[in-house]
Amino acid sequence: MAVETDERDRPDGRRQPLDEPSAGRALLHVLVALIRGSARGVRRLRTWNRRGGAGRSGLAGLVELHALQAAGDAVVAVALAGTIFFGASTSEARGRVALYLLITMAPFAVVAPLLGPLLDRFAHGRRFALALTMVARAVLAVTLGHALGGGIDELALFPAALGVLVAGKAYSVCRSSAVPRLLPQGMTLVQANSRLTVAAVVSPAIAGSVAIGLTKLFGHQNSLRFGAALYVIAAVLSARLPRTADGGRATRAAEHAAGRGLLRLSNVHAEVGSALRATAAMRWLAGFLLLYGAFVLRHHRLSGLSHNLSLAVLAAGIGVGNLLGTTVGARIAGRPTKQLAPPLLMSSLVVTLFAALDFGLVSLTVLAVVSSATVAMAKLGLDAAIQQRVDDDVRTSTFARSETALQLAWVAGGAIGIVLPTEPIIGFLMASLVMAAAVANAYGVTPLAKTGVRARAR
Repeated sequence: MAVETDERDRPDGRRQPLDEPSAGRALLHVLVALIRGSARGVRRLRTWNRRGGAGRSGLAGLVELHALQAAGDAVVAVALAGTIFFGASTSEARGRVALYLLITMAPFAVVAPLLGPLLDRFAHGRRFALALTMVARAVLAVTLGHALGGGIDELALFPAALGVLVAGKAYSVCRSSAVPRLLPQGMTLVQANSRLTVAAVVSPAIAGSVAIGLTKLFGHQNSLRFGAALYVIAAVLSARLPRTADGGRATRAAEHAAGRGLLRLSNVHAEVGSALRATAAMRWLAGFLLLYGAFVLRHHRLSGLSHNLSLAVLAAGIGVGNLLGTTVGARIAGRPTKQLAPPLLMSSLVVTLFAALDFGLVSLTVLAVVSSATVAMAKLGLDAAIQQRVDDDVRTSTFARSETALQLAWVAGGAIGIVLPTEPIIGFLMASLVMAAAVANAYGVTPLAKTGVRARAR
């Protein structure tokens, strides 16, 4: 059947059809408009970021490179989204996600305990270490692009994806230990960490939207090249940080010269251990909600919404909760863990029970918002406790251990989520029991099952 189109006169007097805007051209216009709007937003954010002396101290530069690396991670995630999980059947997706969790968890149990002491040995090369993690991820992003463009088996993507995770974890512990060195006068550690968290929430949302458009128009390979470019820019910003980011105190060589040479979290301040246990419980719930929620929504739609819209509701709730938790956390995360952890854990328990007893659009949205907000606030408090209570020369080791514990907690939550039946009342009641145990531990009723983290006061 012929499609009628408008016509116009040509110079030779004949008529020619007017080309209708193609879907690709329309998408390109939307992408250009999005990039222009993002540029205006970035300029405003940079002005806000440099307030309070952050521009002079170098903290603003750290926030900017943090935003760029988070944006790069979002681009990589978008490029890989349809290849590992969403394009598979439920049974096949369970196997793929289980393999992903196994590959994610196993190396961190070995690499992360060694990572902190290694970085602590290079206290005067922290900027170089930050830049190196960016360059590594840039190379791996290009490698992933070639793998996707060449039709290589999807499982072959895991080693490169794992490399991105390892480099990201190295960046995380190195960045966290650099924050106190770049802190401007009059700003607290919690406020500085909040700026970093806001950057890590806003920039991935923008970059992810751009990556979706790039993937649609130009394919996965070019989208990943865009991500690699973001990492390279972040590497340049890392090298341009003030020298104070490197620190000035010699590392405690005796801490690492012994046979084991590893920092144990049992030797850190009691407040750090308490904060870590509470945060790990909430990170467990975050991993559980993300993966179990994704599987449940394949079989239980929210108020008649499609599968994709239901997933969008879950993702939006998590994003809003992260932003809300960061905003509120800047004001309250400096409180002692004994005051902060119990109400946060109790809030997570209440909304999890709500989802178990009345699963639907409202309960899942509330659970996503509250659980992500509480873990954001708890993480801010944990970072501040480590930065305040732990000596500079072993701070990176402490961050490495804490990040490992949180990563393993997330993996454990996701692993349980993918094996449970997709009946909401069963899964969320199971999650409620775990959160109830964490609440009891926070109130001192019963000790939480060992997570490899026990703390005692110095």
